[in-house]
Amino acid sequence: MTRQGSRRANSVRRAGTGPTPAKPLFIEHDLKADRERIGPHDLLTRDEVLALLPTSPLWPQRTYSRGMWPGTIRLAGATKILDWLLTFPEDGWQGRWLAAGADQGKELILALNEDDPRCKESRRNELMMGLNSLLISRVVLPRYVFLRGYKAMRLFKDVQQMFPAGQLDRMRDFGAEIGMTPRHIDEGLRVISSIILHTGRDLAQLTAEDVFYLRAVGRRETGEAYVGTHSAWDLLRGAGVIDSKDTLKDALRHGQRPTAELVDAYNIQSTQVRNLLVRYLEERRPGIDYGTFRGLVRELAGVFWADIEAHHPGIDTLRLPDDVVDGWKQRLVTYVNKSGEVKERRSRIDVMMRVRGFYLDIQEWAHDDPFWVQWAVPSPITRGDGAGNHKIIKQTTSRMHQRVRERLPHLPVLLETAERVHREAVALLEAARATPFNETFEHGETRYLRVLPKVNQVPSRLDHGSPHVYIKEVDSSERRTNQSLVEDDAFWAWAIIETLRHTGVRAEELTELTHLALVSYKLPDTNEVVPLLQIVPSKSNEERLLLVSPELASVLATIIKRLRDANGGKVPLISRYDSHERVTGPQLPHLFQRRPYWQPQVMSEAGIKRALDRTLEATGLRDQAGEPLRYTPHDFRRMFATEAVTGGLPVHIAARILGHKTLTTTQAYLAVFQDDLVRTYRGFLDRRRAERPQEEYREPTAAEWHDFQQHFELRKVSLGTCGRPYGTPCKHEHACIRCPVLQIDPRQRGRIIEIIQNLRDRIREARGNGWLGEVEGLQVSLDAATAKLNSLSRTRADGRPQLVDLGMPVLTDHAPSPAPGLPEHEPQG
Repeated sequence: MTRQGSRRANSVRRAGTGPTPAKPLFIEHDLKADRERIGPHDLLTRDEVLALLPTSPLWPQRTYSRGMWPGTIRLAGATKILDWLLTFPEDGWQGRWLAAGADQGKELILALNEDDPRCKESRRNELMMGLNSLLISRVVLPRYVFLRGYKAMRLFKDVQQMFPAGQLDRMRDFGAEIGMTPRHIDEGLRVISSIILHTGRDLAQLTAEDVFYLRAVGRRETGEAYVGTHSAWDLLRGAGVIDSKDTLKDALRHGQRPTAELVDAYNIQSTQVRNLLVRYLEERRPGIDYGTFRGLVRELAGVFWADIEAHHPGIDTLRLPDDVVDGWKQRLVTYVNKSGEVKERRSRIDVMMRVRGFYLDIQEWAHDDPFWVQWAVPSPITRGDGAGNHKIIKQTTSRMHQRVRERLPHLPVLLETAERVHREAVALLEAARATPFNETFEHGETRYLRVLPKVNQVPSRLDHGSPHVYIKEVDSSERRTNQSLVEDDAFWAWAIIETLRHTGVRAEELTELTHLALVSYKLPDTNEVVPLLQIVPSKSNEERLLLVSPELASVLATIIKRLRDANGGKVPLISRYDSHERVTGPQLPHLFQRRPYWQPQVMSEAGIKRALDRTLEATGLRDQAGEPLRYTPHDFRRMFATEAVTGGLPVHIAARILGHKTLTTTQAYLAVFQDDLVRTYRGFLDRRRAERPQEEYREPTAAEWHDFQQHFELRKVSLGTCGRPYGTPCKHEHACIRCPVLQIDPRQRGRIIEIIQNLRDRIREARGNGWLGEVEGLQVSLDAATAKLNSLSRTRADGRPQLVDLGMPVLTDHAPSPAPGLPEHEPQG
C-alpha cells in the first residue's frame, strides 16, 4: 500500500503553486487516464502467438471420439481474432486491441463470424474459446469494464486453476473461517482473476495498490466498488499475498494528516504566512484533540487568511488595514452551504476570538522566541468584538430548550413505535422462515411470497445459500425485501433509542460501549451489589460511571444475548474507528456492532442517525410547522438531563452523570416547563414545611395577630416609613432622623429642610452658651439629616436613583454648594 510521503510540518515551501484538494476520509486515485499496460507477448508475430497458445498448462491434451478437438476450436477462434486485429495499424497486439475498440465489449468480436453458415451457438463458442486462450496467455490485457461485461465464468475458473498449488484451497478455508459465505468467496475469487487478467501478473505479484485501483475504477464507472472487491482483499490477505491485518476500508483510511498538508488544502498564496501558520499550528497541536485541531486549521487558514487573500491578493503581513479587517468581518456573518444557500454563521464570534487568540499567542511567544517577534503586531480583533457572544449563547440555549419542549412530550410515542415496529418485524420474519421457498403465506391481512434469489437457483451454486430471508408482496410491483435485514434494523433502532434515553450518553460514547463496560459495585453499608455502566473517555476525556436501572439492564442484556446467539456464544472482538480522531482502536467486545456481510462492524454515528430517522418516519410525528419531527442523538441527552433534574435529581449530580465540567453547561441543557416550575416550587415548599418545627405553623392567637398588624401601623413616622423587621425594637430610641432604615417620603422634603435649619440654629445657640457636649450630639443629627436630603435629591420622581455616591473627595477651588433649599453653611466659631 502506497501513501503520499509526508513532509516536515514546518518546512519551507513555495506557496501558491497550485490548489491542494482537501483529503477525504478514504484514499482516492487519479483516474484521468487508465494505466498503460502491455503484455509479455505483445510483439510476437501471428504465427508465434498461435504456437504459444498450446503451451498453456490448461490447453486440452486429448481428442474426443465425436466432434472436433477443443484445441482445434480454440486455435480457429484465436486465428480469426488475430487476423481481425492485424487490420489495425499499430505496433503491438495491445495497441491493435485498443484501436479496434475491442476493450469496449465482446460484441465486436462476436460479430466476426456473422457470415459463417454454422449455427449461432457454434460460431459464438469458437470465438469465445479463442478469446479466452488469448487472455489466459496474456497476449492482450483487457480493461476492467470489458471483464465486467464479458461474464465468462469459465475464463475466471481457468485463471484460478493456474494459482500456485494449495493457494486456492487456502483462500477458500480462510474465507470460511472469517465468516464468508460460498457466494462471497466466489465473488472475491472472480475479482482476483480479473486483476490477474488486467495486470498480466501472477498471483504472488499482486499488490494492495492493485486492489485500490480496481476499487477506484468501480467508483468511477458505477459510483461504488465492484461486487467482490472487499472479499478479494480479505482472500489475498488470507493467502499471504497482501501483508496487512486491516480490512480494505481500514487500509484506505488516511488517518491523521500532517499539519502542513492540512494547511496546504487552502492554497495560501503567501509563502511566509503559510509557513507561519504551519509553525503556529504545530505549537498548538499537542494540547488539543485532532478534531478540534482540524477545526482550528479550517478557521485560521481557510475562513480567515484564505478569505483575506481572495479579496486582497498579494497581502503578506499580519498587520491588516482597517478596511481589510472590516470587510472580512462583514463577510464572516454569512457563508454558503453545500446546496449553494446563504446561511448565517452562528459561530462568527468564536471564529473572531480564535483569530484574536492567534495574534495574542504570537505576542506572548515573542518574549521567549525571537522567531515570533517579526509577526508580533496588534490584533485586528478587539475584546469588544466578542461582546455579542453572550447573546448568541442565549439564543442557542433558547433553541435547545425549545427542541426539548417540542420533543419530550412525544417521547412515549417514539418508544411505543420502536417496540411495535420491531415486534411486527420479528413476527413477519418467523412466518416467512416457516414457509418453503416460492410458496405464499399470509400475515397481517397481506399475502407474501417466500423468494429464493436467482443467484441461489443455479445448480452449481446451490451451496451459496444465504441466512437472509427474502419476501415479496403478492401482486405487488415492489422489489423483494430482505426481511432479516428489516428485523435487524428494527431491533437496533429500538436498542439505540432505549439506551440513549436511559443513559443520556453522547452518540460517540454509545458506539464506544463494550461488554467490559458493565461492572458491579458493592455498597459498603448493606453489601448490596449494584450494576454500573462505565463510560469511557470521549469528548471530555473524563471517565464516569452510571447506575444501571432495571430498564437499562434489560436492554443491555437483550443486546448481549443477541450478539452471543449470532456468534457462537461470544461477543465478537472488533476494532472501532474514531472518525473524529482518525485512529483505529484496539479490538474490544463492542455492544453496538452489526454484521452487514461477513465482517462485524461498530455502528457509525451516521448509522445511529439513520436508525432514528426510520423509526421517526414510522411514527408520523410532525412539528408545529407541519414538517416531519426530527430527533438527534443529542436531543435524548438534553431530555435525559431535563427529566432527571425536574424529577428531583440535584443539578450537580446530573452534571457528574453527563460528564460536564461546569454546572453552567448542565443548566443550559435543562428546559423548564411552566407546569414543572409550579409543581417543583410547591414541592419545595412542602419539603421545607415538613422539615421545620410544626409549632412554627400553628394558627396565630388574636393577640399575636394584633401585634403583627400594630407593627405595620407603628412603622409610620412623620418623615416616611420605618423599615425595621417585624418583632425587632427600635435601636435608635426613635431618633428617626439618624436611623439608616428610615425610608424618606419625597413629599416630606420641606420638613427635612426645616429640621436641618433648626439643628443649625440649635448648634449656634449651644456654641454661644459653651454647651460643647450638646454641639457634638446635634452635629451627628445634622450630618444624618443632610445625607438623607442629598439622597432624596438624587432620587428621580419614579423612585430610581440618579447618582451613586462612592464617598470619594472632590477637589475644587470653590467652596461646596449647600444642599438645595438651604442657606450658606456658617463657619464654626
